[in-house]
Amino acid sequence: MTSSRRVLSSSLLVLALGANATGAVPASAAGITVPVQCELGNETLLPWDGMSYDLQGTCGAVRVTADDATVTMPAATRLTVEGAGNVVTAKPLGAVSITGSGNAVTTPSVQDLAVSGGGSVVSVAGLVERAELASAGSALSADTVNVLRLRASDSVTARKAYRTRVTGSGNTLDLTRADRLVVTGDRNAVTVARGRTTVRDRGQDNVLDLRRRRR
Repeated sequence: MTSSRRVLSSSLLVLALGANATGAVPASAAGITVPVQCELGNETLLPWDGMSYDLQGTCGAVRVTADDATVTMPAATRLTVEGAGNVVTAKPLGAVSITGSGNAVTTPSVQDLAVSGGGSVVSVAGLVERAELASAGSALSADTVNVLRLRASDSVTARKAYRTRVTGSGNTLDLTRADRLVVTGDRNAVTVARGRTTVRDRGQDNVLDLRRRRR
């Protein structure tokens, strides 16, 4: 990033963050914590590198274009992470799109998740309604995933996955239970610890370790 992204005048930072930036604003924005008031009807933009953002209120769409930022936020209808190396901790989210690399997102639940930025980590304590991973080296951990699709080479750990389709190659899935599994990519490794799984394997060199429920 250019130095213009990292070094801001006080007036520019106040203008960007609105009246919610309290106190004196230093010329160097890196490393400071900024409270931001969300507005449901407007997109909340987080553009400055290396900052800690504390979002408050009711969030609609939140877009992170910064690099190496730390974001703490309430629930939101949409979160888009375009920058790299960000750490986001959020309450339940509607849609999440991660296009930047090396990001980490932690949340209780997600309706729609799309990851295309490599090396990102998403941790969901509860339910993911729909997830699509299409990157390299990203990881999703969740309690339950209703619809899961892996299009590149990523990893997923979950207690339960209902419908899973693997079209990419070199993925790793570690599931406690899985209902339906379709694999058309190659060199994938899938472990299902318990229960019965309906499987269709059309790829090559896949390793499927599916263990039935003990009687």
